[in-house]
Amino acid sequence: MKTGQEYKDSIRSMNLEIYIDGDKTKNIVDHPKIKPAIEAVAKTYDMANDPELAEQFITTSHFTGEPITRFQHVPQSIDDLMRKVNITRYCNRQLGMCSFRCIQNAFVPILYITAKMDKKNGTNYHHNFIEWIKYVQQNDLLGCPAITDPKGDRTIAAHEQPDLDMYLRVISKNKEGIILRGAKLHQTGAVFSHEKLVIPCHTHRPGDEDYAVICAVPSDAKGIIHVSVRHPQDDRYGENVEIDLGNIKYGVHECIVIFDDVFVPWERVFMCGEVEYLAAVINMFGMAHRPTTGGCKTGWADVLIAATELFAENQGLATASHVRDKITDMIAITETMYSCGIAASARGIEMPDSGYISDPVLANNTKYYASKAVYDLIRLAEDITGGILACCPSEKEMNNPEIAHFMARFLKGVDTTPAEDRIRLVRLIENISWGLGSILHSATHGGGSGQACKMSIAEFSKMEKMRQQARDSALRLCGIIK
Repeated sequence: MKTGQEYKDSIRSMNLEIYIDGDKTKNIVDHPKIKPAIEAVAKTYDMANDPELAEQFITTSHFTGEPITRFQHVPQSIDDLMRKVNITRYCNRQLGMCSFRCIQNAFVPILYITAKMDKKNGTNYHHNFIEWIKYVQQNDLLGCPAITDPKGDRTIAAHEQPDLDMYLRVISKNKEGIILRGAKLHQTGAVFSHEKLVIPCHTHRPGDEDYAVICAVPSDAKGIIHVSVRHPQDDRYGENVEIDLGNIKYGVHECIVIFDDVFVPWERVFMCGEVEYLAAVINMFGMAHRPTTGGCKTGWADVLIAATELFAENQGLATASHVRDKITDMIAITETMYSCGIAASARGIEMPDSGYISDPVLANNTKYYASKAVYDLIRLAEDITGGILACCPSEKEMNNPEIAHFMARFLKGVDTTPAEDRIRLVRLIENISWGLGSILHSATHGGGSGQACKMSIAEFSKMEKMRQQARDSALRLCGIIK
């Protein structure tokens, strides 16, 4: 298994094409706008190599019998599902942000669907996908799900778009493989991943067969172009500052990934044209991915709560009843998010030819609840922190010898703690709340919008026996039926 340094060296050796601030960039590992995110991933590699964490982070591949990290494991039990939630919370609590390690959430859905396709159609997708997972496991690679398409006009089908590339599509096939054209947006961690796992974001219908494609592509494949996007606070990384970063160790990075006629050999293709299977695989991916929110967002929230509590102590308000009440509310919200993820995992379901997947209603409810709950978390953090969160001078003012003594005097809280400590906490709260490492943006749309989760909850709930039992009970209890 790779160490953090070996991971960084492996990314450095790749021929990745990326544009940052309009300029083509070669050395992404040391670029100030990407380096903090790469350091975050490297830290997760080092966590997996920590002997004290081995029980939680290391397991055995049921494909090869070799030790692997849980970041690349296909869940084979309810315990595996629950451990996935727990290690995500641990990682994000250490980082104060995203850990970029969610690729395994796609494994069971694709294994299940490819087995069904192969049995019916005589294809070789299931074998292909198993071999790709083994390749990822044996080389300890970072994978990135490439899901969100540009979409164009949302009211019309993919094949009816004025620009046919508004959804990633197969433009040609031959005996060697397929050619992809289009783009994927909102790609978290994509530029410093070894592999991209292409999955449609939409349940396409007949007529859209060219868009029904699932495959794996190396991130430095010919024709892959990354375009870095702007984030709140991202300019601060080029200003030679530390305090104003908030999180001085780690950061996030997203990009647009353009597929400019990218060749994919058949052995890396896991669906090509079987549009009738798309709804199942996309719904199952939601079931597999969304309970992780119960660990992901709570890891962030743990740090937000701690920073807010420390700030209150700095203000001399640690024991104030209204502050304690709000901190307790933040803890309750966080533990509810976590409980949702654990409950969804605890009611996991074994799927044929693949592994375990979480309960569909509780899985979607985890993400739906989190998409709303983080607003309350941030509101409470801002309420306790006060106006300085939006009215804080920069590190440059604090270091200017002409006015530094004023900053040290008037930005201080309790007399025993320097102003700099107070400002560092302010910047961390800012970073997590609505800055570069924002829990808000990630919880609202990362892994699917709250509305998408709500629709899934309504649909999957129809299949639950207790819903019909409750209807029968209501009719019986009020006397409509005997």
